[in-house]
Amino acid sequence: MKILLVEDDLATRDLLVFHLTAARYTVEQAADGITAQELALLWNYDLILLDVNIPRLDGLSLCRQLRRQGMSTPILMLTAQAGDEDVITGLDAGADDYVTKPFEVSQVLARIRALLRRGARATMIPSLVWGQLRLDPTLAQVTHGDQVVPLTPKEYSLLELFLRHPQRVFSRSTILDHLWTIDDSPTEGAVTNLVKDLRNRLKRSGVVENVIQTVYGLGYRLRDLPPTLAAAPSAGERGASELIGAGQSNGSQASVQPKQRQGLTAVMVPPEQVTAPQGLEVIAARFQASLQARLALVEAAVRSLQAGNLPPQQRVIAQDEAHRLAGGLGTFGYEEGSTHARQIEQLLGDRDLRGEQIDQLSRSLLALKQTLTLTKPSEQVPERSPEQSSSLAATRPANVARAARHQGVALSLEPELLDRLQADAADWGWHLDCATNLTELMQALAQGQAEAVVITLDQKAALAEKLAPLREVKHRYPRLPVMVLTCHESLEERVQVARLQGDRYLVAPAAPRQVFDSLEQLLPDAQTPESQVMVVDNDPVTCAAITELLTPWGLQVTELDDPSQFWEVLRQIQPDLLLLALEMPTFSGIDLCQVVRQDSRFGNLPILMVAAHPDTVTVRQVFEAGGDDLIGKPIVGPELVTRVLSRIERSRLRQQIEQMRHHQALYWDQQNSTDPLTQVANGPHFDAFLRQQWERHCQDQAPISLILCSPDHLRTYYQIYGQQAGDVALRRIARTLYRTINPNIDLVARCGNDEFAVVLPNTNLDGALRVVSRMQQAVSDLKISCPAATAEHVTISLGIGGTTPTKTLSSDHLLKTADQALQDAKVRGGNTFCLYPMCS
Repeated sequence: MKILLVEDDLATRDLLVFHLTAARYTVEQAADGITAQELALLWNYDLILLDVNIPRLDGLSLCRQLRRQGMSTPILMLTAQAGDEDVITGLDAGADDYVTKPFEVSQVLARIRALLRRGARATMIPSLVWGQLRLDPTLAQVTHGDQVVPLTPKEYSLLELFLRHPQRVFSRSTILDHLWTIDDSPTEGAVTNLVKDLRNRLKRSGVVENVIQTVYGLGYRLRDLPPTLAAAPSAGERGASELIGAGQSNGSQASVQPKQRQGLTAVMVPPEQVTAPQGLEVIAARFQASLQARLALVEAAVRSLQAGNLPPQQRVIAQDEAHRLAGGLGTFGYEEGSTHARQIEQLLGDRDLRGEQIDQLSRSLLALKQTLTLTKPSEQVPERSPEQSSSLAATRPANVARAARHQGVALSLEPELLDRLQADAADWGWHLDCATNLTELMQALAQGQAEAVVITLDQKAALAEKLAPLREVKHRYPRLPVMVLTCHESLEERVQVARLQGDRYLVAPAAPRQVFDSLEQLLPDAQTPESQVMVVDNDPVTCAAITELLTPWGLQVTELDDPSQFWEVLRQIQPDLLLLALEMPTFSGIDLCQVVRQDSRFGNLPILMVAAHPDTVTVRQVFEAGGDDLIGKPIVGPELVTRVLSRIERSRLRQQIEQMRHHQALYWDQQNSTDPLTQVANGPHFDAFLRQQWERHCQDQAPISLILCSPDHLRTYYQIYGQQAGDVALRRIARTLYRTINPNIDLVARCGNDEFAVVLPNTNLDGALRVVSRMQQAVSDLKISCPAATAEHVTISLGIGGTTPTKTLSSDHLLKTADQALQDAKVRGGNTFCLYPMCS
């Protein structure tokens, strides 16, 4: 049996997972409503154990949505909201049962068994029988005749799966879904080994017949009962044998028989009697260790309330924490503490607290701390004045606070790196506070102002210990971007960071530009949108059918029934995949496909054609025009979804490979490849990068462009305003040029005192012209005062060269062409560009 546990409180979740696993359930975990919804729709679960107060999507809304989508899986609500109205609301939302916190684990397990029995439409848990082989779910044991068959939990679950579905063929991937959680991530070879082990175990226990049949090319199923066993069952099992034979003849589930106890010793202990003191002690100790940081969040909110300045977000965070404490404390035996936490939750829910209520809130918090005896008086954190209630943010300079667009918190950064980051933070629109420990970090986050967190891993600590801050931050603030910095490259460490939902992983030495670039990408506005699919078909019925098929898979579908508007809509939405009908009025799908392939921006855009009669000639025409795939009508839903998702994934993988190639070249010997003044690439790195890209584009026969540019009158600027002011101006121009390109693919380098080069891979001259336009506008927007009488602000001159590399040319030819174009642009008086194409 597979259960989806949705609980955001880590301690309560660990406790339930421990007992459910001991009761032989396979448990999948989710800490928020959105993740739980995705899992519930993606996999088949026998029961959902659902908390009400969870982040992103609350339990009641999740329950309603699942029921509206036709899901009939039993749902057991588990929450600290114990009022009658809360229970009624939960049951009306679609829950099958409702348990309030604090709870007895044995009661929860009993309710789970009751719901599973109800789901199976049986008044009692029956035994599953195949000949003389009997599986008793109540005792969690398997017997053959009078002999107990010892099985491991996975072997037991596999046999139960086959006995419950005797006519069904299970593929290896389906068995993986039923018996393993996502975190286990086994291969299909694990299923093969498990089937082999189960067969050997049954054979050693006296089961002569091969119970599990291999269906070659498909998977495994329960073998039909041999006639010898069906014809002569034992007296105590005759009814069961007749039932299983009937079940196999009509395709129903495995026949069942009320359990018969024959004085046999159970192999698996009933769930209520399963104990593992050491495991429970670890969970309890982890819960107790988290109390101090959790109370600090509530205490910070109380202090802010006493100072008369409690932000709404901080109030919500503190109220949610009090809610989790109320449930967790009671579950772990702190009944009085649970009562105080519930009082705090109720008081924080009042938006208009008066003086007496604020005093009562303070007294409840004090009583809670005294009840828990969390720390000795000498170990308590000293009280802060109202002026200090902003914690780490109180030390921020006023001018920086006004200038910064984003705010972040850094934990345990190296002093040298911290100084470099804080020195450059203002230029990138950031302000970084520094926390020295986890408690201080959580207090800073409780203010509700931080948009990102940077955590440095302590390499001297064990893996679990050094990842504890990441685990705690992601548990409390699942949407908050977290970047992990480490000085030790480790695959295991990378995997653990990914499992804990870390958003970025950087290995030192890391330049400030890398850090702030990554942080910018993590902000909500910079997140990659969901995939866009554009469907072009003059048949509205086909468009609607495709949209209905693709939308549930998280794809945004744009329909277009007029091919004459194709180019305008394409440029507007810039889709990740095109679906073109082959036969349309005005312009056919072949025409539109050829148009797309002529444009550099959409040269790699996946294109799928839809044809009513896909014969050999049609297939040849589609692929000659540049199409990636052909789908015939009538459209088969699974085929369409699979091909669309596969093509989008391939396109993303190609982009990632391109980025990896760029990063591999960009970070070669980082210290020697960066210009110290402008923090862009230096001349030697530019030469190596250009040669490498030239060779690769020569092999791929793809276009490449080069832009050489130089600020106008900058030398006069140096003479009038001095070296320091000139360096500042040059640095601003370099940073502006860097922001006008795609740093994951393109390269900006300083090639001379006041000259820059921009390499644009996979870009033809039209694309280079668009980049030039952005550069001119961006430099003009800087409004750097120009010392020359001919212009008000510093402008820029540019020379452009581009071609598709061949073996007869070298990158030096491209460089000379762009340099000649730049010199001609300067001769014309500056603030312009010259474009010289190269002949292959």
